[in-house]
Amino acid sequence: MDPTSPSPDPTPPPRTMPSLRSLGILAAVLAPVVLAGIYGGFHIADTTPQWVYWAIGLRVLQGIDALYAVAVFGAVLGLALAWHGLSRRGRSPRRERSFRIVLLTGSILLGALGLEAASAIILARQGRRSALPAGGSASARDDEKVGRKLPKPIDEVELPTEFPEKSDRLTVAVVGESSAAGVPFDRWLSIGSVVSWGLERAIPGRAFQHETLARSGDTLEGQHQHLAEIRHRPDVLIVYCGHNEFSARIPLSRDRAYYADADRPSLASTLAEKAVAWSFVHKLVARNIEKCRIAIPPPSNGNRALIDSPAYTPEEYDLLLGDFRRRLEAIASYAEKLGSILVLIAPPGNDSGYDPNRSYLPPETPEIERQAVERAYLAAKGLEESDPSAAMKGYRDLLERAPGFAAARWRLARLLAEQGDTAGAYEQAIAARDLDGYPQRCPTAFQEVYRDTARRHDAIYVDGQAYFHAVSPDGLLDDRLFHDAMHPSYRGQLALAQAVLRGLHARRAFGWPADAPEPVLDPAECAEHFKLDPGAWRTLCLWGMMSYEITGPASFDPTLRRFKYEAFARAADSIEMGVPPGAAGFPGIGRMEPIPVVPYGDATAPAVP
Repeated sequence: MDPTSPSPDPTPPPRTMPSLRSLGILAAVLAPVVLAGIYGGFHIADTTPQWVYWAIGLRVLQGIDALYAVAVFGAVLGLALAWHGLSRRGRSPRRERSFRIVLLTGSILLGALGLEAASAIILARQGRRSALPAGGSASARDDEKVGRKLPKPIDEVELPTEFPEKSDRLTVAVVGESSAAGVPFDRWLSIGSVVSWGLERAIPGRAFQHETLARSGDTLEGQHQHLAEIRHRPDVLIVYCGHNEFSARIPLSRDRAYYADADRPSLASTLAEKAVAWSFVHKLVARNIEKCRIAIPPPSNGNRALIDSPAYTPEEYDLLLGDFRRRLEAIASYAEKLGSILVLIAPPGNDSGYDPNRSYLPPETPEIERQAVERAYLAAKGLEESDPSAAMKGYRDLLERAPGFAAARWRLARLLAEQGDTAGAYEQAIAARDLDGYPQRCPTAFQEVYRDTARRHDAIYVDGQAYFHAVSPDGLLDDRLFHDAMHPSYRGQLALAQAVLRGLHARRAFGWPADAPEPVLDPAECAEHFKLDPGAWRTLCLWGMMSYEITGPASFDPTLRRFKYEAFARAADSIEMGVPPGAAGFPGIGRMEPIPVVPYGDATAPAVP
């Protein structure tokens, strides 16, 4: 090296710092990306259903369970083969390989023994605790809710004989649920308000008031207890309750293990389960697999399956019916003790205008038969528009093999009504209602409790089913008398109130003049008195939309409920544009035809078929 040449500079050249412009461009590019990533992460977390995480956990745990089984059985098999290799004498590559395999498989098995011991301790500590995930599965939580809401002993209720508030007015008290409270007309009127108004107009010199104890969503058990809070001595006690006995206690999401062959394991899975039944690790993993599985909702289109299962057990049905009978008897006896005039209204429902929520077959029905019933039902349904006669035959043939299938009875009822056979349609619609696996309308067995109770007591009995059958021009209980599944329309509200007034008139209650004509309500006059103007009718249409939107997913086929949602929406728009409510297009909106004077109830007469 030339000593005269300059020596190289040992320090590296300084790094060039990025310019502010470069940093600005980089920030401008990265900031939206980072913000989008943060937003996307939160969006995914917010919009991803919780069950998705349980589904991921399920697959991971299933993989762990399978890998553990393969590892243990592989280690045992490898140890046996390698041990056989070690039995050879002398040194050989094969014997050395067998020795390594013994070390490997022995380590795996020792690790497995450690896992087995730890798992046994964890299982012992968990004991009998539930295998449910946090909060429990929908089905298990629903079972727990049902258990808590089943009727309590009737002797817990003590009803008053002295009342905190005195009044110069005679009191009409109403016990029941939302229908008795006047829903959806409760902002304007109810059976209690119409009856007290009608009594004041008919009986000179007497003043009346109404006290509505009825509450939305209540059961007769709840109303029996709520009766203890009554403020005035009831001169008339109206009991109109029965639609909520199941739906108030049983969540819509409840699914029961019902069919005998449901989820029956295959022979291979049974043998595999027995092969690993000794393992505490498998038991622990299986326990957590079950947590994930029951947290994942079944595949669905958002609605119920066609071949469904009842939401209640036979024991629960009998328990609710028995409690209902005892409660109604207790309330009737209480009215007699007070000297009140007892009015019993057996609740009718929208039999022909509201399809059943759940249709099911006997629990012993095998899967192959369930599939055959589903195919037959869908085939008949597909013929309804092109060949109604063939569709009716298809439904009748189906009901020969599955007489308890509610959906087939209800669709047959629709076709019979279109063909003019209203008597047959009425009979099939009642059967479909009573076979509904998730009752939202009072079943016949509960209606009959009113008849039986009325026979034992001096009561005014309004047989809602037979009465509405007589009020309806063609005998069908549908949207002309109901606003939705069970709440009476304006016409239905007035019809029930008129029946109560006629019953009181027949007794000449409260000094009703003997020469006074039988009371008949004028719907137009009532609408004016209770201020049912076009704005109120539009609000009632919006309420109907809400009702059918909520109940749509409760059935297999939401088509009808979606149609009624849209019909209410069109009616609301028409009213807003100035169309008279009665011409808005929905049968129960704004109609002012007089209520016919027909028999309203006789507890000694046979029930209408």
